[in-house]
Amino acid sequence: MISSLQEIFQAHLPQYLQNNRLHLRELRAANAIVNCRTPGMGGHVVSCPEGHFSRRCHHSCGHRSCPRCADGPRQAWLGQQLQRLLPCDHYHAVFTLPHDFLALWSHNRQRMTTLMFDCARQSLLALCADERHLGATPGILMSLHTWGRTLSQHPHVHCLVSGGGLDAAGQWKSCRSNYLVPVLALAALFRGKLLHHLQDDLLHKRLTCPPQQDLQHWQACIRAQYRKHWNVQLSEPYAHGRGVALYLARYVKGGPLPDQRRLQHHGDNVSLSYTDHRDHQGKTLNLRAQEFIARVLWHAPPAHQHTVRHCGLYATSARRQHQAAMQQLSPAPMPQLPPTLACLVPTNRPPNPPTCPQCNQPLQRTVSLLPAHRFGEISRDQDSSASDPLGPTFRSSGIRRRTTSQRSGGSFSRRRIRSTKR
Repeated sequence: MISSLQEIFQAHLPQYLQNNRLHLRELRAANAIVNCRTPGMGGHVVSCPEGHFSRRCHHSCGHRSCPRCADGPRQAWLGQQLQRLLPCDHYHAVFTLPHDFLALWSHNRQRMTTLMFDCARQSLLALCADERHLGATPGILMSLHTWGRTLSQHPHVHCLVSGGGLDAAGQWKSCRSNYLVPVLALAALFRGKLLHHLQDDLLHKRLTCPPQQDLQHWQACIRAQYRKHWNVQLSEPYAHGRGVALYLARYVKGGPLPDQRRLQHHGDNVSLSYTDHRDHQGKTLNLRAQEFIARVLWHAPPAHQHTVRHCGLYATSARRQHQAAMQQLSPAPMPQLPPTLACLVPTNRPPNPPTCPQCNQPLQRTVSLLPAHRFGEISRDQDSSASDPLGPTFRSSGIRRRTTSQRSGGSFSRRRIRSTKR
């Protein structure tokens, strides 16, 4: 039976919660996936002004791991990136964390993510600034992915690098044909920087060792990694970089499984098809439902953790340099995209408002429906008016104006105002 990610979670998450203890980030992601666009998230009622028609609309969760509500944020993000890209060739670099550090990553996600981004950025900018290669500062768009095609634990950073940059004199300088930087030197530099920071953070206790391994274990692991080959890939140049940006947009919102991807669900088993990157053959992965849920939740990002970074000419602080590069580059004709990618390009057309099927008048929002339960906060069961200033936790969502009796010294005391605003 073909099922969606939400249907599988709704069927098997209660049993998974009984047998496993979830981290807060995993619990929030699971709650969002299960309740997205259901009464559990609340909603509102839209009605015809003439009373011909009304319907309930349930709210989206807005979580980064939920594929159902990722289309809007994904389109908005992609539109911003396409406007930011310089009209030149771009290179696609991928920096992969060795799997020997997966346990360290699981216990230090935020710090390890910062180190991955910083070391990849410093390595690219250092080699591009070398006169032997580019001798300029390029624009770099970076995105973190933590999964493989089988939902495996595979943290890596995608980097979209412009095929040129501004030199010290502020002049645009293009890279040589099909050459940005030497990939072996890039891998060695990234390896040295990351291992140095890991060693330093472990000694100064900025990283927490997992319960199974002590400091000596990780120091030995770091020394051994200096003699190993690290997986750093640098592809051929892409025209304008739009294809890579469209690829990154698929997974920057919504988690590792898009909503359009259908999953085979048979009892306690879940099957998903994928393409093996080694032999480019289509294969099928069969997992128990509990293992499938564990793999999906492992990739839930921590709260307030940025998984996309901009640096070089694409950094926010380099707007003047970015404008100077835009002026020096003559816009080239944009190549045609394949149909599978062209459908992702935002059209910038506003959506049509819903209308009444009888009189064709725009529907108006009349009643707000509060969620029954969300993250342990119990709300009222009955419907409330859309003008009700209290949220599901009975706390004010903004500045509340006191009535005449309250301003004249009524029962609404100063202590009550403080408790309401908290």
